[in-house]
Amino acid sequence: MFKTRIYLILIFSLAFQFSVWSQQTWTLTQCISYAIENNINLKEYEILEKLALEDVRQSKRNMLPGVSGSTSAGLSFGRSIDPNTNGYVNTEFFNNSYSLSSSIAVFDGFRIQNHMKYQQFKKEASEYMRINAGDDLAFGVMIAFYDVVYYKGMLEIAIEQVEASKLSLKTTEKMVDVGLKAKTDLLEMRANLESEELNKITIENKVETVTLQLKQLMNFVSRDEMELMDDSTLVFNEVVDQPQQLFNQYTSWSPYYQSIEANLKATEKGLALSRSQLYPSLWASGSINTGFYETNVNDIGETIGFRDQFKNNKSQYLGASLSIPIFNRWANRSDIKKAKLEIERVKTNLEDEKQKMFFEMVNNLTELEALYKEYNQYMKRSEVDALAFRAAEKKFEQGLMDINDYYLAKNRLANTQSQVLRSRTQWEIKIKVLEFYKGTRFWQLEESH
Repeated sequence: MFKTRIYLILIFSLAFQFSVWSQQTWTLTQCISYAIENNINLKEYEILEKLALEDVRQSKRNMLPGVSGSTSAGLSFGRSIDPNTNGYVNTEFFNNSYSLSSSIAVFDGFRIQNHMKYQQFKKEASEYMRINAGDDLAFGVMIAFYDVVYYKGMLEIAIEQVEASKLSLKTTEKMVDVGLKAKTDLLEMRANLESEELNKITIENKVETVTLQLKQLMNFVSRDEMELMDDSTLVFNEVVDQPQQLFNQYTSWSPYYQSIEANLKATEKGLALSRSQLYPSLWASGSINTGFYETNVNDIGETIGFRDQFKNNKSQYLGASLSIPIFNRWANRSDIKKAKLEIERVKTNLEDEKQKMFFEMVNNLTELEALYKEYNQYMKRSEVDALAFRAAEKKFEQGLMDINDYYLAKNRLANTQSQVLRSRTQWEIKIKVLEFYKGTRFWQLEESH
C-alpha cells in the first residue's frame, strides 16, 4: 500500500511538471535556451570536444619517459639451457626473472612538439564547431519559431474569413427569402464558404507540422499545443550597413571561420610532422634486470635463496640509439607533398566559404531593404483594403454589389493581411541575422535582461 502511494505521488508529480511545461507560453529565447540544453545533436559536439581535449592532454604526456616492467617464470625439463650460465644442463629446474626498463626521446625532429600543437589546434577547431553548432541550432529554432508564428497568424486570417463568410451567408439567406437576392448567389456563397473552411483546415495542418518541427529541434516531447509569444520590439527602419564592413566584422569573430582557420593551422602542423620524418631521432634508454635460478647453487650444492639471488643477480643497462632515415621508397617525401596539398585545399575551402558568406550578406541586406519597402506599402494597402471591404459589406447587404465584387474585396484584404504578416516575420528573421553578423547573439542578450 505504501509503495502504491509512492508511485501515485511520482506519477502526479511528473504529470504536474509536464502540464506546467505544456501550458507555458514560450518566447523565442526560451525555445532556443531549451533546445541548446536538450538537443541531442549538440551533445555529440560536446563529446567530440572532450575527445579532442583528451588528445591534447595525451600529446603533452608523450614528453614523459616510457617505463615498463616485466617478469617471467618457467620450469625446464630434459636438456635445457641454464639462463644463469648459458650452458646445457640435463636436470629439471625453475627460473624466474624481473626487468624494469625506461626510454625517452632526446631528439625526434620536434615530432612530439609539433604533435602537441597539432592537437591543440584540432581542439580549438572542435570547440569552435561546438559553438557554431549551437548558433546553427539557435537559428534553426528561430526559423521554426517564426514559421509557427506566421502560420498561426495565417490561421487567424483564415478564421476571420470563415466567420465573415458565415455572417454574409446568413444575410444572403434572408435576402433570398425576401427575393432581394438570387438563389445562385446563395449557392456560390456556400461554395466559397466550403473553400474557405478547407483552406482553414489546410493551414491548421500546417500549424501542426511546423510546431512538430520546432518541438523536434528543441527535443521537447509533448503532444500539447505550444503557446508562443512573439515579444519582439523591433522597429522597422531602413538598413544602411555596408556589406564589406559587415563581412569583415563577422569573419573576425565567427566561430565557423575560426574553426576553419584552426583546422588550417593544424594542417600546417601536419606538414611539420611530415617533415620531421626526414630528421634523425635519438633515444636514450636504460634497464635493470634480476632473477632467480634454481641452478644457481653455493659451494655445497644448495640452491641460493631467492632474496640473495634477487640482490646479487642484478644487472643495469644504459644506452642510446640513433635512427637516421636514408631511403624509405620516397614515402616521407610523398607525405610532405600530400600535406602541402591539404593546406592548399583548406585554404581554398576557407576562401570559398568567405566568398559565399559575402554574397549571402549582400543578398540579406538587399532583401532587408526590399522587406522594409514592402512592409510599409502593404501596411498602407491593408488600411485601404480594410476600408474597401467594410464598404463592400454594406453595399452587398443592401443589394448594391455583385457577389463576385464582394469576394474580390474580401480576398484582396485577406491577401494583403497575409503579405503584411509575411513581410513582418521575414523582417524579424533577417534583422536578427544582421545582429548576429555584428557579433550579437540575440538570445543571450535577451536572457541577460
